[in-house]
Amino acid sequence: MANLTRYNPFNEAISLRDAMDRLFEDSFIPRAMNTFNGRGVAANLFETPEGFILQVPMPGVNPEAVEITVQQDTLSLKWETRTTVPEGATVHWNGFQQGQFQQTFTLPAAINSERVEASYADGILTLNLPKAEHVKARTVKVVAKK
Repeated sequence: MANLTRYNPFNEAISLRDAMDRLFEDSFIPRAMNTFNGRGVAANLFETPEGFILQVPMPGVNPEAVEITVQQDTLSLKWETRTTVPEGATVHWNGFQQGQFQQTFTLPAAINSERVEASYADGILTLNLPKAEHVKARTVKVVAKK
């Protein structure tokens, strides 16, 4: 014998508190969050005394087709991914992200856009982002006067 459950539309409603929490989460995005299809993207950002190293996973992307734009402390990436269905195959599910994507990062300090280097290996785009000279730490020696 099957169990029947009476439908109650209020079971699917969320509380005002949950609605407000979602509103604030969606409205105030921290600087470290970036958009990728409307969601935050997994990326690594490391800082050295000389600059930053940014790693962004981009499996299956043609590295020559990635557009990188750098201005002061902002870095933008544009790329496209496509899924190729093998000839004669039937798609049961396709979970790979596909289409055109853009992601913008706001870095903690200005960078020298003339010296940015990009490499791609094992599906990961790695950017070496040297800091601008005016934001690098300097050591100043004190000279004693006689």
